[in-house]
Parts: sequence; C-alpha cells; structure tokens
Amino acid sequence: MNIPPLRQSLFEQMACPYGYALVNIEGCKPPDTLASIRGTEVHRVLAAYLEHCAHRHVPMDLAYFDGLLIDTGEEATSILRESAESLIVDWQHFFASEVSMGLDADFKPTWSIDHSGNAIEISPLWGLPTPTTAPEYCGIADAIYLYPGGQVATIEDFKSHPRAFPADTFQGKLYALMLFCHMPALEEVTFRLRFVRYANVHTEHKFHREQVPELKEEVRRVRARQQEYHRQYREEGLESMAALPGASCVYCPAMQDFSCPVAKLNPMMNLTPTERLQYRLWYAAASRANNEAMRQWVDATGENITAADANGRKYTFGPVSRESTTYPLFKYEDGQFSSPIVEALQDWMYAHPEDVLPTKRSPIPWPAKVRIGATELNSYIKRNKREIVHNNIRDHAKIETKIELRVTKDAEVDDGIEEAREDQSGNEVAAGDWAP
Repeated sequence: MNIPPLRQSLFEQMACPYGYALVNIEGCKPPDTLASIRGTEVHRVLAAYLEHCAHRHVPMDLAYFDGLLIDTGEEATSILRESAESLIVDWQHFFASEVSMGLDADFKPTWSIDHSGNAIEISPLWGLPTPTTAPEYCGIADAIYLYPGGQVATIEDFKSHPRAFPADTFQGKLYALMLFCHMPALEEVTFRLRFVRYANVHTEHKFHREQVPELKEEVRRVRARQQEYHRQYREEGLESMAALPGASCVYCPAMQDFSCPVAKLNPMMNLTPTERLQYRLWYAAASRANNEAMRQWVDATGENITAADANGRKYTFGPVSRESTTYPLFKYEDGQFSSPIVEALQDWMYAHPEDVLPTKRSPIPWPAKVRIGATELNSYIKRNKREIVHNNIRDHAKIETKIELRVTKDAEVDDGIEEAREDQSGNEVAAGDWAP
C-alpha cells in the first residue's frame, strides 16, 4: 500500500483518522463544495495575473485582471474584485507562481505529485539534477519572490477564507523547509498568507536557516503519524480508526451519507449550519435576559449568587473589581506639559542602545511597536477645529483590517446583541459578563 506524500491538504485531513483512511486509503472521493471550486478559480486567476504582470514589468493591470474574470464563477469574481486594486505585484522580485516542490525522506529536492496522484517533474527553475528518489513531502507555492543577493525570499499563499489567521502554520513550516532545501543560499524565508476577500489583509511569519533542523523534526513527526494511520488500517481495519469531529468533516465522504461512526454525536452533523445560527441567536437573547435577572437580584439583595458544578467546583456571580492600567502620553502640572512615559523610554534607549537594535527575528525594534489606541486618541482630535492635527497624525497611523466572526443583521454592522465573539485566532472572547 503506497503512502501518499505528506502535503498541507493531507495534514488537515489527518485531524480525523477515520476520514483520512476513507479518502486516502479506501479511495472515497471527497465531495466537491462551493468552497473548493471557488478556491480553485481564485488560484487560477491569481497565478495568471502574477505571471502577466511580471512579464509586462508592471505592478498591476486592472484591465487584464477584469479579462481573467470573464469565465470565472460569480462567488470567486466577487471575492477577487474586493482585493483587485490592493493586489500590487512585486514584479522586480517575482520568481515564479504555482511552483511544485518535493522532498525525499532525506529532505533532498525531488519530483512532486499533484492532488490527483500524477507525478510532476522537478522544475528547471531550481537548476538541480534529475532526482531518482520518490517524494515524501510535496507542496505547491502560489508565488515565490526572491530578493537581491539570493539570501531572502517570500512565499505568498492566497487564501479565500472568510477569517484571517496567523501564518505560523504547518503549511508555513513545510513550505519554508522545502524552499530552504531547494535554495541552499537562502538565509531567511517569509511565509505570507494573503486573504483575498479583503484589501490589504495578510499575516506572515519569518523562518531562518538555523531553524531547519527543528522544521525537519516537525514534518518528520507528522509524516510518522501519517505512516501510523496506514499501519493501523492495514493491521486493524477501518473500524479501529478514531472519528474526530472538526473542520475536516465538511469535506468528508462519511458526512454525506451519515456513515460516520459518531454521526449522532458529531456537532458538525447533528444540526445544520442554519440551525446552529438560529440556536446562537436564541442563546444570545436568553443569556442576556438571564444575566439581567441575576443582575437585578444582586442589586436588590446585595448578595452574591453561588452554585457548584457536578465536580464540586464553586462559582460566584457578583461584583468583581478590576484594575485598569493606562500610561498618559502627557501630564499637565503647574501650567506645563510633560511626557514622563516617552522620556523614560528615550532615556532607556540612549542608555541601552543594544536593546533596541533590529534582530533577525524582529527587524523592527520594540520601541517602534508601541502604539496609542485610536479609540482614546480619536475622541479628542476628530473635532473640526483640530482637523489639521488630525490629518497630520493620520499620516503616521498604521491602519490594519482585522476580521472577526460575529453575527450581523442585513445591511447593518452590529446586531445589538452582546454575545461571545471570536478573535482572529478563533478564540472566544467573553462578552455580556456582569460588571458593577
């Protein structure tokens, strides 16, 4: 039984051993979804656009871009139009797009295998001799940029996901390792995720050559887990494979016919996405009403509400004091302004210049990362009489678009319901907690 080379898509499927075995051992075809079709179209258009701009030596060509969208699906077209004007091609450093990379068991460059199992010869771009060893690891880089000197490169991967997430992923580690192995002169690789639904939304992570041993160990560990799945299937059968609910369920054949061993308990299957949203709306309203009733009880009685769970752990609902620390940008005393925080930081930088030097891991010194929140500042400078200072300050502002999952009404930004939200990393942020 041949074990397919490890790639990003297989790593994601490995989250559920049962689903992985269905697709990659028994050969069940994953269902085609709108998301997969959309992703294929987005990558096709962007690869052609990058190549065109590089050959024409131009950073953008919107007329050509619009031409590429003529035979593209409606959803992919809508997504691509959102980011068209912000998609600036660094043609001077463009190396190639849709570049196949493969590594053998010893992490030596070799040929690759596509998603259909067909062999892809090693690209002549690498200038390497024809390999004879089979690939253990494969990947396709959406775009590679190589900078003067040949020691720094960027891998850009396009995502049509609705939510941005950090670039320090297994895919980033695998792709950076493959590029280090294909280009021995490289000292630094930036793996960048560009989220094409939005203008100028991207995340990135830098890798350095001294990290190659740990990157090898990481992908070797995942490869060993993949091999263990095949051994378990061969010796114990499909019924021995664990079924673990998660994001991989969306593309699993067992979800289509309810053959999943944990179908009745699988939260990805026992309610439809629409039913889950309806439940969330009901839960948010019920939670708010429940919180209000508890708040009124505490206000009226002056006593906390206590309860214990099945394990005997006690919980209390009532007033809790919280400290909030702020550092004033200016102080005003005796008719004079001073800035003790800025002065203290400057004194430290002058006394300890070695602490504020750029490093390989952080090219921007830490004092340059100190920020003033726009919420606090804008309330003072947005008045008409301060328009000049407002515009001057905005010239120095760093404006970032952050994506969060939340419930909205049609044509509105906020649904008016205080409820739990998720940040960019997918962590739930509590809201609606009682406070005095």
